[in-house]
Amino acid sequence: MSLLVSIRSLAPTIAAGILLWCVCAGPVSAAENTPVSAVHKAITGFVLPAHETLSQQASALKEQIGRLCMTPSSDALDDVRATFGDTVVAMAAVNIVRIGPVLENNRLEKLFFWPDRRGIGLRQIQAIIAKQDPTATDPARLAGKSVAVQGLTALEFVLYGDGAETLAQIPDGYRCRLALAISTNIDGIAGDLLTAWKASEGFAYAWQHPGPDNAAFRDEKEALSALVSLFSNGMEYYDTIELGSFLGVTPERDRPRRALFRRSGNTLRFLQAGLKNFRQFYEKSELASQLPDGSAWIDDAIVFGFRHGIAGIESLSGTAAELIEDPQQRSRLVFVRTVVRGLGENFGIDMTAALDLTANFSSLDGD
Repeated sequence: MSLLVSIRSLAPTIAAGILLWCVCAGPVSAAENTPVSAVHKAITGFVLPAHETLSQQASALKEQIGRLCMTPSSDALDDVRATFGDTVVAMAAVNIVRIGPVLENNRLEKLFFWPDRRGIGLRQIQAIIAKQDPTATDPARLAGKSVAVQGLTALEFVLYGDGAETLAQIPDGYRCRLALAISTNIDGIAGDLLTAWKASEGFAYAWQHPGPDNAAFRDEKEALSALVSLFSNGMEYYDTIELGSFLGVTPERDRPRRALFRRSGNTLRFLQAGLKNFRQFYEKSELASQLPDGSAWIDDAIVFGFRHGIAGIESLSGTAAELIEDPQQRSRLVFVRTVVRGLGENFGIDMTAALDLTANFSSLDGD
C-alpha cells in the first residue's frame, strides 16, 4: 500500500518516461508529542528563522541601494541585484507561512504583490517613474500608496525594467531614490513581521495555546489543522500560481512573460527555494510524529515526493522562457508539477483524514 499510495499521482508521468530527478512563547516541552508541540517546533525551527533571514536581507538590500545612489557604478548595481536575488530567496520561505502576522495590515500584498494577472503593479510603477512622482520617493508617503508599488515585484522593475541602466550612471537619480524608498518600505515591513512573531502574547502565543477563550484556536485540533493546511494550501499555490503563471496545460498555452521575477532571472531560484523550504518546514515541525499507528505510509509518500520534486527542480537551469522552450526541461517541470499535486493530496487528503482534522479554507477557492 505504501508504494502504491506514494506514487499514485506520479504514475502517468513515470509511465511517460519523464522521471529524470514559537517563538517559544509558552512552556511547551519539545519532548511532548502533541499537536501544540508540532506547532511549537514549526515556529521555533522554521518560522522564526525564515523571518529573521528576510529581515536581515531586507536591511542589507536597503543599505546597498543607499550606497548605489551615492556612488553609482556598474559594480554597485551588480551588488544590489545580487542582494535583491538573495532577498527574493528569503521571501520564498516567508511566502509559505501564510498565516498570522503576514495577513494583517496587507503585509503580504505589500511585500509580494503577486499574482498580478492584469498588470496593475507594472502599470502603476511605470507611471510613477514616467511622472517622477516626488511623493513616491518618500517612504512614509509611499506606504500610503497602492500595495502594488511597495514591494519586491515593484522593486524588480525599478532595478531591471526599461531605463534601469541609469541606476549605474546618475548619482542620487530619481529611479535610485525610488528604489531606496521601496527597499526602506520592505525593510520596515520585514522588521514588523519579525517583531509580531516574537510578541510575547501575539499570534505565536495564541497558536500554541488553544482553548475556549482563544478566538483563533479553540482546541489543539484547530491549531494542528492550521499547520497542516499551510502545506496543502501551499502546494496548491505553488502549482496553480507559481508554476501555473507561466506553465500551461500544453506548450501552446505557456506564458513565460507572466513568470514571477522573470525580469531579474530569479524565477527558478524562487521555485527551488520554495520547494526546499516546504521540506524543511515539514521536517522541523515533525508532523510525521503526529500520525497514528498504521499511517506511516503518509510520511513515506511525503518524503518520497519532496525528494523527487526537489531533485527535479534542481536539475533545471535558465530563465522562465528557457525552461519551457527546451522540451526536456519543460518535461521535467511538468514532472515537478505532478509531484507537487501529489504532495497536496498527501497533506490535504491523507494526513488530514488520518489526523481527523478539518481542512482550512484555501485562499485560491473560487479564484
